[in-house]
Amino acid sequence: MTACRLPPKYRYPVRYRRYGSRKITGGQAAIGVAVVVIAAGVAHPATLKGAMHHAPAGLDSVVIPGGSDLDNPAGWAKALLAADSLPLTACNLSAVTEWEAREGGGFGNQASFNPLNVNPGPGAGWPGYAAIGAWAFPSAATGLRYTVATLGNGYYAGILAALREGNSAQAVCDAIMASPWAASHYGGTLTATC
Repeated sequence: MTACRLPPKYRYPVRYRRYGSRKITGGQAAIGVAVVVIAAGVAHPATLKGAMHHAPAGLDSVVIPGGSDLDNPAGWAKALLAADSLPLTACNLSAVTEWEAREGGGFGNQASFNPLNVNPGPGAGWPGYAAIGAWAFPSAATGLRYTVATLGNGYYAGILAALREGNSAQAVCDAIMASPWAASHYGGTLTATC
């Protein structure tokens, strides 16, 4: 897929949906109210009640292990698990690499260095720039650090708990689908085995 540069007016295909009992509008999104951004058929929490308005909490504590290979899905998955102090098991690797494949970011497309397509929402001040459907980071290390910090923001505790168990790739996939990571919840079809 070739990335194209669209005029700013058309660059960010965004629709707003109901989140909870309130309908969210563009003006509310700008101030950090819960917004779900839907682009390319996958949605991500843009600013869940302001949690991601600025650099994610814990960003400074994310340490990327030396020798990490961030240039391919398996290497990036291993580094993600290690940087978040999660068990490096066959089940966790299977789940994270399948998650990367379903998100489709980070490797050779517009969402540079962002395999899980984290998306900060408007005005977050993250390094890089908005790409179609996700965020493009300036380096693989930066993308990994922001992904680890995003996972730790409290909205994804179920995913982290399943990864800490490390013994069921499908349990991780189920936690991902149950989380607000993707509004589509992958149509209930995110699966992985180990």
